[in-house]
Amino acid sequence: MRPIAALLLCTALTQPATAQTDLRAVTLSTAGVAMLQAEGQMDAEGLRLTLRRSDMNDFLKSLRLSDPAGATPRLTMPGPGGLEDAFATLPIPPEALSDLTALIAALQGAPATLTRRATIVTGRLIGTGATPCDDGRAGCVAVSLMDDAGQIVQIPLDDATTLVLQDATDRAALDTALDAVRAQGRANRVALRIDSADTSERAIGLGWLQPAPVWKTAWRAVDGPDGLALTGWAVVENTTGQDWDGVSLTLATGAVRALDARLYDRVDAPREKAPQFAPALAESAMARSFADAPMVEAAPVEMAAGTSFSAYTLSQPVTLASGQMLSLPFLQEQAATARLTLYRGGSFAPHPMMALEVENPLPLRLPAGVVTVYDDTRGHAGDAMMPELPPGDSALVEFAEDSAVTVREDRNERARIIEATVTDGVLVARERVEVTTSYRIEGAEDGARTVTLLHPRRGGWDMQTGGGTPELDATRFAVAVPQGQITTFDVVEARTTRTQLALLDLSTNDLAYWEGRVPTPETRALFADLRMLRAEQADLRAQIATLEQTEEDLIADQDRLARLIAQLGDDSGANMDRRARVDAIDAEIEAVREEKEALQAALQDADARMRAMVQ
Repeated sequence: MRPIAALLLCTALTQPATAQTDLRAVTLSTAGVAMLQAEGQMDAEGLRLTLRRSDMNDFLKSLRLSDPAGATPRLTMPGPGGLEDAFATLPIPPEALSDLTALIAALQGAPATLTRRATIVTGRLIGTGATPCDDGRAGCVAVSLMDDAGQIVQIPLDDATTLVLQDATDRAALDTALDAVRAQGRANRVALRIDSADTSERAIGLGWLQPAPVWKTAWRAVDGPDGLALTGWAVVENTTGQDWDGVSLTLATGAVRALDARLYDRVDAPREKAPQFAPALAESAMARSFADAPMVEAAPVEMAAGTSFSAYTLSQPVTLASGQMLSLPFLQEQAATARLTLYRGGSFAPHPMMALEVENPLPLRLPAGVVTVYDDTRGHAGDAMMPELPPGDSALVEFAEDSAVTVREDRNERARIIEATVTDGVLVARERVEVTTSYRIEGAEDGARTVTLLHPRRGGWDMQTGGGTPELDATRFAVAVPQGQITTFDVVEARTTRTQLALLDLSTNDLAYWEGRVPTPETRALFADLRMLRAEQADLRAQIATLEQTEEDLIADQDRLARLIAQLGDDSGANMDRRARVDAIDAEIEAVREEKEALQAALQDADARMRAMVQ
């Protein structure tokens, strides 16, 4: 890797926000935090810092000090309660500062002097109440006092009235209240003091974390005859609240865990506490230098890497005012690459994509980011997204569509029984299912192509087509497509399933289905015999059902005639015919029952023959 000079798009020279500290280094992490390293002067008065209130939780969680004297440090600051805490010990509420009647009510009994024009009254405040105005209108307010003689005096409270508190304690309470309200206006800043028992003058080092936007990467990829010239540009923003004046800037990437610990906020309800020391950036090169040595400016580290992170320290100091952004290149490398015409199977896209297969040649992780691809023929070739790349890993960066090549994707499935056995009335069949995906590729008129086909891998399926390279979620094939010609490439996948069926539970249609699929003549003959027996059983059951219906009809007809004969109760010729018919029906019912019994016996025989056949 070759470090390159920082190109500052936005620069400013201003004094840092904290005069007693000198910001030396900043590490920006993709975890959304920034690590600041500074140097300050400690003396008998300690060292003072002013931080944003929103940064206090991370500051208290992560502050580390490097003191050459080895003294035990102390950190003091205002509490988070602010105005509420200040007024908790005062005799007046906050609203009394903007409402004179509320102030008098709060100071009831306090010695005071009221002056209105030529009238001067000294006594103790009783309170306020409504009183008629000088012009007779209602709505005015008067102050009641008890003077030294014990008289109750009322003086109108208007623009001409002056109130003087006689007790120094009351005046001090009012001063304190006003100071608290004034401080509340600056509540977004917290003044801190760091001191120790050692009052000698010395330089100490400080390091802490605070929230920061994630720094972003924008890659420039120039595809040329010598490979891919890859340049990474970082987009950073100074939201630390302090100006950067020649700081050492490190850009860290990795899956770093950063906890939001509420250490400065007041927490009244019991809950699970965050760890006292969060591990954010503990593995970065800047953090290790801070942990192992006194806080002085360390030699910059150009690159640092671990199993799950990488850090880039710019070779030149960075100057950037608070609230400004800059974009600058932070690495440049000639990466090994292959230019591909890429088609992803299963997408059913009409055209393949132009892609670069980028391999990370560095011993550190490359951060994810947008890639702008350039080439010598068209200039801007397209944009893409590049994932984070570990050392030695590669990624397919798709940046444009190759509309000169057309792809059509078809799928056909075929299944056949490769083995079938019958044991104890159970059919055990092994079925082989083959899926053929046909890729019909129509070549470009401007030249031949080699289409890189990524056919998706499916769990439980075996690849039958040779020549492919297995990858994590696909099998890669290289398909040569001549200029202007149509090429068909088939990808065959197969799997074998095992099916168990109880033959006695199969219907005639089921037996006919399996008869046409089993592989051996003996098994097909068995299914044919079973199918014929099942058909015979179905016919016998149908005949039995018909006879049962006939029997029910005869019995119903006989009952109807018997009721009619009983109702008429005569010996007419018609009734005599009815009696004869009742007797005849008895014989017909008996004949139907005999025929039904014969059919039921035949059905039982067929069932027995089927059971014997499948044993």
